[in-house]
Amino acid sequence: MPQTIAPPVRCRTTAPTSLRDGGEPHMPPGMISRKKSTRQALLLGAALALTPLAYAAPVPTETPQDQSGVTIIQGSDAVKWQGAPPMFPHGTKIAVLTGDTGKPGPFTLRVMMPAGSFIPPHTHNLDEMLTVISGNIQHYVGQNISTTQQRPLGPGGFVHLPVNVPHAIKAGSQGAVLQVSGTGPFSMAYVNPQDDPRNTGR
Repeated sequence: MPQTIAPPVRCRTTAPTSLRDGGEPHMPPGMISRKKSTRQALLLGAALALTPLAYAAPVPTETPQDQSGVTIIQGSDAVKWQGAPPMFPHGTKIAVLTGDTGKPGPFTLRVMMPAGSFIPPHTHNLDEMLTVISGNIQHYVGQNISTTQQRPLGPGGFVHLPVNVPHAIKAGSQGAVLQVSGTGPFSMAYVNPQDDPRNTGR
């Protein structure tokens, strides 16, 4: 015979030992209320999951950097330039595209060199990847200009410089924009301290 379910006794303070509703034990009224709330929450979650996409929030075309770490720069006009640190020749500008050269992790920045400007032989504590974005440069590898290996580089030109290999850069008559990528913390040291603009005022 089918099981007869008795109506709940609201004044009951203890749970009877019999089973009901498919084998679930009787619980005090407060516990029954919480279980019903849990079931209702689960049913609501299932209903939301089946809601048509037409009612979903719009998908952004770009992911904000503070949510996923994605950095998107749509064009050269969106690059934010600022004066370079005093270790660079006067008039040089710099733009950090992503990362922080002073912290662990990858970074990419751009350097805008005025026409004819020169960065004397220097080294870096970690590998450097350099790409010419615009303009032309003369790139030197070695301790000094008179004995260095010189190469002209135009737009698209690329250099991978291993750690502590000295190099120097001279911008052409139209200036140059360079893109530099590497891993921080990234530092720069002139081979001859007297070449450091901080010591010469250039």
